[in-house]
Parts: sequence; structure tokens; C-alpha cells
Amino acid sequence: MAPKVLYTTRISPAGRAVEITAKILGLELDIKFVDLAKREHLTEEFLKMNPLHTIPVIIDEDVPLYDSHAIIIYLVSKYAKDDKLYPKDLVTQARINAMLHLESGVLFSRIRGLLSPVVYLGCAELPQDKVDGIYDAYNLVEGSLQSDFLVGNTLTLADISCCTSLCLLNTVFPVDAGKCPKLIAYLKRLEQVVPDYHEFNTVRAEEAYTFFKLKLEENKKKSAALQ
Repeated sequence: MAPKVLYTTRISPAGRAVEITAKILGLELDIKFVDLAKREHLTEEFLKMNPLHTIPVIIDEDVPLYDSHAIIIYLVSKYAKDDKLYPKDLVTQARINAMLHLESGVLFSRIRGLLSPVVYLGCAELPQDKVDGIYDAYNLVEGSLQSDFLVGNTLTLADISCCTSLCLLNTVFPVDAGKCPKLIAYLKRLEQVVPDYHEFNTVRAEEAYTFFKLKLEENKKKSAALQ
């Protein structure tokens, strides 16, 4: 089977979710990193693959697919040997889908809302309301953890998607174990069951955090020089 071509970045939570899913399924990926700073996602070639100009994009049998949640559901539906990651039961699917929306609409949205102004707009301060929103997101996940995993007692696509954003958030703004003990236990559990968790999540979240800190410090120096 020819490898699927994945357009992503090393630190993208969405891209990492696709990489983890492919790893579990035993699928080979030909990874092509997109330089967002050079606006490679806005080139004519890229827009033909994804008019929304987002990453990740995967090419499978010459067909481009985009949005990490759509991609991982597609990969599991087509290539998985069983339905454990995305059960055929409609109620379970609905619950997994709800967590995928939590990842995109809350977890990743709040990462982007806080980090993007620093990385792309030169902001030198972190708005407190944005920081508070991160901790509110932790409370939502804490309340959602009614079992070992987000949906039931086994790993599903809900966990694969959410774990990438949660790891990055926790690296930048550590979860308070006193306020969210179930979330802390859940993150530790994920380290044991997600393949290559350290490489996909811990290492790359640290890379993202290091880059973010450098940009924030650079912005603060520029701001101070203008005063």
C-alpha cells in the first residue's frame, strides 16, 4: 500500500492527531511539513487541495481530505480492522463526535485565540480573559470524564483528538491537580496507551512552547523599544 501524503506541521495538534491515528492503524505516511510563516498554505497548489487553507491535509489515492476530525474518522472507517476507535453504535459515535467538537470548538480554539496574536500579530501580553478561558476548558473536560476515557473505558478517536490539544495546553498552562484531579489522572493514562505519546505529544508540545516563549519575549522587547 502506497503511503498517504500528509501536509502538516510538527507542532500542530490537529496534524499530530492524524499521525497518532495512522500509527495505531499501521498506515505509512509521507509527511510534508508546511511553513505557515512563509504562507505556503495560501499557495495555489495548496488551495486546490484545501480551499479552507488549513492543516492537516491528507492525500489518499489521489483524493485530498482536510480537517483532522474528518480525516481520522475516514482513516478508521476505511482501514481499521475493528471499530474500537470509532464504534458503529450510533449513540457512541454521537458521544465521540461531541468530544471532537469540544476539541475544535473549545480546546484548539482557545489555544489559537491565545497563541496566534503572539505568533502572528506581535502581541506582547496575554489577555487575562484568554488565560481564564484555558482553565475554564479544563473544567469542561474534568466534568466530561465520567469513565477512564472521554467516551467509555477504552481509547477512541475522542481521546486521540483531544489529547494533542490538551498536552499543549497543559505544557503552557499546567492543570491544577487540586481542581481537576480526573483530568490529571486521564493525562497520565493517555501516556500509557497512546503509541509514541512522548514523541507525538510531550516533545512537540515542548517545541511549540519554546517557540511561543521566544516570540513573546521578542514581542515584549520590541514593545519596550517603542515606548
